[in-house]
Amino acid sequence: MAGFEQKDRSSERQTAPCEILRLVQPRGFGQALPMIFHVHAYVDDHVLKSTAKTAKEAFAKAIEWHVVGRLTDISISDGNRSYSIAEFASVMALAEIANTEASAEQNRPEANR
Repeated sequence: MAGFEQKDRSSERQTAPCEILRLVQPRGFGQALPMIFHVHAYVDDHVLKSTAKTAKEAFAKAIEWHVVGRLTDISISDGNRSYSIAEFASVMALAEIANTEASAEQNRPEANR
């Protein structure tokens, strides 16, 4: 097909999805670094781009484009790696679980006093 470039993402998908855990820092553990997320979607020969200051905003934009705009091939990038909507949702859920566990461990010694 002329005009289309196939990108091999097999090596990206083999990287552990838990890498995104660094994007969602547990509460009370230092200062989180500001991070910009990029959302990309492809329509014919055009690329739609949006930036977001938080993972939640980036995910919301990706879902909006997918559901309302009926766009496909949407990706969310943190500057190091691109995620599909499903991958991003999965790793963000893992990050929330890790944050909950870290908060519980942090608050546990206070309950024993």
